[in-house]
Amino acid sequence: MKVLIVQSELGVLRGGGENFTRNIFQSFAERGHEVWATFIADSRGRYPLVLPPAFRALPLAGCWSRKLGQETISTLGAFMPKRMQLRAHWDRVQAAICWRTVRWHDRRFTRRVEQEFTGRWKEFDAAYVHASAILASRIAPFCPTMLRLPGPVSSDFEQVLRSIPVVCANGDALTKIREFVGDHALELPIGLDSELFRPGGTRIREELGWTQENWVVGYVGRLAHIKGVDVLARAFTKIHRTIPQARLLFIGAGEEEGKLRLCLKQELENGIAWLEPDVPHASLPEWYRAMDLFVMPSRYENYSNAILEALACGVPFLASGVGGNQSLAETRGGQLFEPGSDESLAQALQFIADDRGEARRRGMMGGEEIRNLYSWSASAKRLEAMLEQACSTVARKAPCTS
Repeated sequence: MKVLIVQSELGVLRGGGENFTRNIFQSFAERGHEVWATFIADSRGRYPLVLPPAFRALPLAGCWSRKLGQETISTLGAFMPKRMQLRAHWDRVQAAICWRTVRWHDRRFTRRVEQEFTGRWKEFDAAYVHASAILASRIAPFCPTMLRLPGPVSSDFEQVLRSIPVVCANGDALTKIREFVGDHALELPIGLDSELFRPGGTRIREELGWTQENWVVGYVGRLAHIKGVDVLARAFTKIHRTIPQARLLFIGAGEEEGKLRLCLKQELENGIAWLEPDVPHASLPEWYRAMDLFVMPSRYENYSNAILEALACGVPFLASGVGGNQSLAETRGGQLFEPGSDESLAQALQFIADDRGEARRRGMMGGEEIRNLYSWSASAKRLEAMLEQACSTVARKAPCTS
């Protein structure tokens, strides 16, 4: 089967959705399939990330920015005291501008894909579209199409979703989408490389100048407002006063980086906090193993790859009580705190720090469960069945034309 992946930031971002696609389609290719991918690139067609060896790239060159101006807006907001009424308004303005710039980017990407692939859809047996229901619905009349939704969408999209041969999701998104499309939404489970993500040694602490006596709290993911990284930064500055051996590790990049550097200026200068902007996926296990506790402070989270990876490395987690985080807490490998509340997070951090042995035990127990439940090969087999379903659904209706 020859499949085209249509995913805007596949070659430029190490986000959860992008890692999901790269991992599952690498396993899919190992099952004997041909994988092509189209995504944004710079004006010369260059992109910063190395794709899996089985992928054949079709980059769309141009001037692209999905988060235009967001870093500047976020940094300005960091100068406003949290209790100022203007700060609350500023956060809402930031969220509104972010939504509009993302929507503008997605519309541009949709138009570009339509222009580039007009008359070419017969070259592919199927198309896999990430996140964009509108784009998937426009491809569907010309090629068997599968849409993966990384988060919930409004019931206003019901007819659009029903026009797409296969719609899939997992976690909280799947639950919410099924409320209005029922079984038309299928489950495509997340996977895990249990040979890569497992307990073991690490040199990271030594390289950072930290010792085994330090208590390391870490985060892996995009540095974005929705990820709540500002909440974690504020909570850490509170608990460090009572836990002087605590250390904070951020791994990721994004528009909140400038804001974090301002909030943690003193901690970064004193080596108490560290921000590592770009770590290849294959190198992540060593960074997870440097942590005593993984924190996912998201304002919304569908189903966190990072929590699974941390647990698989034997690291317990603390997460906001939103979306899929709540079901992951059932693994007994982690705990929840009140979403958006740095006070609640600080209290939870203090509680866990007071009984670190119990936290380590929970991490190892949850990790064993996770490694037995998830695999990319099983997810790829499910993906294969869904793409075959998309092809058979279209074949029953009419031949593909372009």
